[in-house]
Amino acid sequence: MFTTKNLLILIGRHAAIALTAIGITLIASLLLAREITRISDAVIQDRHLATTLEKRTELFSTIANDAQIVGNGDTLIEHTFIPSDNIFEFISVLESLALKNGATQSFQFENPVPSPVLAPFPLSTIGYANTLSLNVSTLTNYLKDFEQLPYFTKMENLTISSQDPLGWRGASSVSFRATLYTKAAQ
Repeated sequence: MFTTKNLLILIGRHAAIALTAIGITLIASLLLAREITRISDAVIQDRHLATTLEKRTELFSTIANDAQIVGNGDTLIEHTFIPSDNIFEFISVLESLALKNGATQSFQFENPVPSPVLAPFPLSTIGYANTLSLNVSTLTNYLKDFEQLPYFTKMENLTISSQDPLGWRGASSVSFRATLYTKAAQ
C-alpha cells in the first residue's frame, strides 16, 4: 500500500542511493584527477630528463670529436714551453734561423719573471732583444721562419735602421724585442 510514510521511505531510499552514487563518483573523480596529475607530472619530468640526456649526449659526442681532432695537441702545446732554466734549445734554433737566412745576429736574454698568465703549470717569461744585420727580403724570410717556430713568443717591437743609400731595402740593422714564455723552473 502506498502511504505517505512508504512514499517518503521510497523517496529517501532512492535519494540516499543517488547521493551515495554522486559521492562515489566525486571521490572517484578526485582520485582519478590526482592520478592523472601525478602521471602528467611524471611524463613532464621524464621528457625533461630525456631532453637533458639528449643534450648531454650531444655535448659528450662533441667533446669526443674535439678530443680526436686535438689528439695529442695538448702534449705538443706543453712541449712548446721549454724550461726557463734551459733555453739553449731556443737559442740554437734562433742561430740556425739566422744561418739559414744568411743574417748575422746578436741577442741578449733577461732573467725569467713569473708570468701572470694562468696555466696548468707555472709559467715564466723571458724578455730578450735580438739585433740582425740583413736586407728586407732576408728579413721577410727570417720573420716567416720565426713565425713557424714551435715556441710561444711575442714580438713587442721592431726597429729597422739603415745607412744604405737604398734605405731599409738595402743592408739594414733590425732590432726587435720579444718575450719567450717558458715553464717556470721549480
